[in-house]
Amino acid sequence: MSALAYNGHDLSQHVTAELMEPAGHALSPRTLAVPGRPGAVLLGSELPPRVFRVCLFLDAGVTLTAEERSAIRHELYGWLCAPEGAELELPGEPGLTWRDVVVTAVSDWDTLFEGGSCEVEFTCLGPVAYGEEKSSEASALTVGGTWATWPVVTLTALAGDSVKVADVSGRYVLVERTFAAGDVVVMDFAAESVTVDEVDASTDVAVESTFFSLSPRAHALTFAGCSAHLIEWTERWL
Repeated sequence: MSALAYNGHDLSQHVTAELMEPAGHALSPRTLAVPGRPGAVLLGSELPPRVFRVCLFLDAGVTLTAEERSAIRHELYGWLCAPEGAELELPGEPGLTWRDVVVTAVSDWDTLFEGGSCEVEFTCLGPVAYGEEKSSEASALTVGGTWATWPVVTLTALAGDSVKVADVSGRYVLVERTFAAGDVVVMDFAAESVTVDEVDASTDVAVESTFFSLSPRAHALTFAGCSAHLIEWTERWL
């Protein structure tokens, strides 16, 4: 059992948490029925929201008055209510953060354990956790984690008419416009957007460009039209 953080609050101030972790991700298959053939053809699979159940045990419950236990419980109710979704850090998962998480089920308080225990169900609409933030000024880099991530690439442009980032598979992002030496170009691969000196320049992205992800492995990127570059990414984990 260990600490739990949600919605910007450290719940370990009041409770000890025990994660009842599922064995893995259950996928939602996309299929197509084929006449004359039993079953169906697998077209692909989707990664649905992930659900975690956590048991909360009220700490020091035996030393608290009924009024103090009630006040703590109501404070927890407020912390666990995040209609817009919030970030979640699970017990036993140090360094990992789940985003867009809402509480979708709760049990009654069980008074057999001093001040009580209960079970809370967290639904992670983003089913892949975020880990350590990394950066590199080299052309070769290694991405950790177990799921692909989207980089943010910052370039210092040379005077010219384009800047380009490419990988060894042939995927690239090309921005064509008149650049002055020192222009700062930021390519956000997740948002598929580009800014030049903090001004939107997405219309200057060549139509054949592909904002590619980086899978967990070694990568070699090439850069053109720039004097320096910085690649930033966040490792992602199933």
